[in-house]
Amino acid sequence: MTFALYWQLLRKQWKIVLGCLLLAGLGSFLVSEWITPVYLSTALIQVTISTGNGQADYDSLLASNQLAQTEAQLAISSTVLREVASHYQGLDVGQLARQVSASPRVNTQLFSIDVRNSDRTLAASLANDIAATFLQQQKLFAQQHAKHSRDFMFIVQPAQPASSPIQPDIRLNTLAGITMGLLLGLLLAILYDQLDMRIYTPEALTQLLEQPILGTIWRTIPGKDGVINPAGHSPNLEAYRILRTNIGFASTEKPMHTLAIVSAIPHEGKSVIAANLAIFMARSGKNTLLIDADMRCPSIYEKFGLPVNKMGLSNAIMAYAHQLLVPASSSRVGRLPAISLEPFMHNVGIPNLRVMPSGPLPPNPPELLDSKGMECLFAALMRCGAEVVVFDTPPLLGISDAAILAPKVDGTLFVVEMNRASRSSLLQAKTILAQAGAHLSGCIVNKCTYRRKKNVYADYYRRMAQSHEELAGANGLYTPASTLQGFSRADSKTGY
Repeated sequence: MTFALYWQLLRKQWKIVLGCLLLAGLGSFLVSEWITPVYLSTALIQVTISTGNGQADYDSLLASNQLAQTEAQLAISSTVLREVASHYQGLDVGQLARQVSASPRVNTQLFSIDVRNSDRTLAASLANDIAATFLQQQKLFAQQHAKHSRDFMFIVQPAQPASSPIQPDIRLNTLAGITMGLLLGLLLAILYDQLDMRIYTPEALTQLLEQPILGTIWRTIPGKDGVINPAGHSPNLEAYRILRTNIGFASTEKPMHTLAIVSAIPHEGKSVIAANLAIFMARSGKNTLLIDADMRCPSIYEKFGLPVNKMGLSNAIMAYAHQLLVPASSSRVGRLPAISLEPFMHNVGIPNLRVMPSGPLPPNPPELLDSKGMECLFAALMRCGAEVVVFDTPPLLGISDAAILAPKVDGTLFVVEMNRASRSSLLQAKTILAQAGAHLSGCIVNKCTYRRKKNVYADYYRRMAQSHEELAGANGLYTPASTLQGFSRADSKTGY
């Protein structure tokens, strides 16, 4: 992984990293506070051998350095420690040996006796007692083996009670805990990122599905920004215009007459996008028909305020299917049944837009969508005067309706709710569309978090919309958008 990928991962999983860092750092600090402190007291002993002047003194110095290494080991021998332990009640040789160490000072005639203990006063007392006992034993040994002896070891620095403990080092332990927490957080973030099957960025979605992003729809607050037919200062006002334009660019060979809006799983907002896309297509001056092909859980009639008992798609398919059962006369051989779609298409108060709801819910939607009556309906849609037909479909996974309808239309738009859809469900939906032979035109990213600071044109669009409404209202060209629910004649001059 490159540094940029690590930085992106850190920004995405910063909560995990920060949590591990704080827990490890705070844990290390608390543990250090609870640990019994250990104090170190040191007694320094000098070894001196002097035989004369000149070269002899230099040899004596080397001998003193070498002798200091030997005497350092003898100072903590069991004989010395046994004698010292007898001076303290409840202290045995084993306990004392674990607290004592001795080491020569490099290139000097000195060696130190170090004692570590939770009692600073006892640590100093033990260090001084060991030094004194060792010198006394060495003096007695010299007297027993030489007629003339003199002292050659001296305590040059008695042990003093330490002012601060050597263990634990709270600052060092806390810093080590923070470092370990940071490393653990990064490892957990990488592991979680590998196991997390969700999609977080449009770039990752494009790489996974190998399809372009045709539009990004922002998450809005119902009742405030307007979910259906956004107007005013809604961030989605320009988002749907961009989507409409990109759909036109996606069909370079021929205009897409029929569009299907699909999603992998329910509640990703495809019905809202289908409704708004149809509205913005109509606002561009194109005769648009919105068909609710979700005959399991329809919602288009509710979004446009249509009665639930209005005739719609299921009625139209059944009408063509029943007409096909009638024996054809000689004058009708090779002709489609002469059935008008007018009873099934309804005006909703929006210029250039008509809506065909789902109609009564049938017990077998897949059979109805794959019937001869549906083929006749598609043929009739080509002659109904609608320049754009938008189908709202059920989810792809677990239901075959969308997979049946997708190959019949000119283009399919895949709606993905960011941070909700998983990689496995998206790949499975893509496979279903490929196997069905659908023409996938691109993806629509839905319910993204809107950040005004990241949208460099947000203020520009807002000021432009205000000026446009003020000028149009003053000149009497058309009713302001707030009255006509956001429609403007400027849209009618644009294409997709």
